[in-house]
Amino acid sequence: PQRSMSSNNDGMMALTLAAVGASALYSCIVIVFILAICYIFYPAYKCKKGGLGCTESILAAGDKSNNSGGNDLLSLIIPAYNEEERLPIMLDESLGYLEKDRESLTQFFGAAIGNNHQRTNKSLIKYEIIVVDDGSSDNTCNVVRKYAANLSSGDTIKLISMNQNVGKGGAVKTGMLRSLGQLCLMIDADGATDITDGLPKLLKEMHILNHKDGNNTNLPPKSAVFGSRAHLENESTASRSKVRTFLMHAFHFFVKALCSPRIKDTQCGFKLFTRSAAISLFTNLHLRRWAFDTELVVIAEKLQISVSEVGVIWHEIDGSKLDGGKLSLALVSLGMLRDMLCVRACYFFRIWKMYSK
Repeated sequence: PQRSMSSNNDGMMALTLAAVGASALYSCIVIVFILAICYIFYPAYKCKKGGLGCTESILAAGDKSNNSGGNDLLSLIIPAYNEEERLPIMLDESLGYLEKDRESLTQFFGAAIGNNHQRTNKSLIKYEIIVVDDGSSDNTCNVVRKYAANLSSGDTIKLISMNQNVGKGGAVKTGMLRSLGQLCLMIDADGATDITDGLPKLLKEMHILNHKDGNNTNLPPKSAVFGSRAHLENESTASRSKVRTFLMHAFHFFVKALCSPRIKDTQCGFKLFTRSAAISLFTNLHLRRWAFDTELVVIAEKLQISVSEVGVIWHEIDGSKLDGGKLSLALVSLGMLRDMLCVRACYFFRIWKMYSK
């Protein structure tokens, strides 16, 4: 009898331990699930808090007509975070080219904005250079001020200083919504994309896009042209580590699955928007960090904004914010995947609303 009771006690103890173990496992699963949901929706929470406060300074006023916008103004939006070393080189090369080829770019510009939106006079186009300092801790702002002091081309240079670091997406959104040009070009501060090759290509593609299917409505066209490095993928694969190559292909897979299969390279920092497209896209943009480009693609498809992609010359530039080692790169990639999941979930559950006007 004693052995029987001991056996029963052992059985009860085993059942109790099993029940406790199952309960603990269930609790762990619930906790992990809740943490995963919180992690995925964290970008939506950050967006809800706002935080895009800034100050704007016109460092070089240019012509008075530039400050009221117009059909003869091309805006360049340059997000910058601790770019005191790379930004001067990029400005020298870009503005030197824009000045030298102003006449030919005027022709491309006029064709790109469409026959129904031709410039009001025969003058050459002007440029609005908007540098958005994303809470830099170095001398990025002073670099822009010194550059503007020596500008004599009659163009406009604006410096927008974010009150805090908000991420590249937040900086670009702020610059785009404060720009005045009929066409708006997003360009990275490192100058990795060759503007002498890329800008004419994007303007020509914009012309094709705006005249597609005989578009002759009186409404301003809503179009965007993305610079692309997809044609360089084989070359970059040969020079990159296996980890970077794996992350690149994984990112492309998730972009196709979660965002759109139409755009091969969403992350190239060289994109051209018509004024109407820029307002529609960036008014609706929520993501603040690296993956904001993927949300632009989702918004464009939902609002039926025409998007095209054209190959550009691109070179790796030292000093990338992603050059923090394999672990840092993996964490950034995980964060971008999280952001894409957040975009898909927020639009699916209508947490984020879409404004078409």
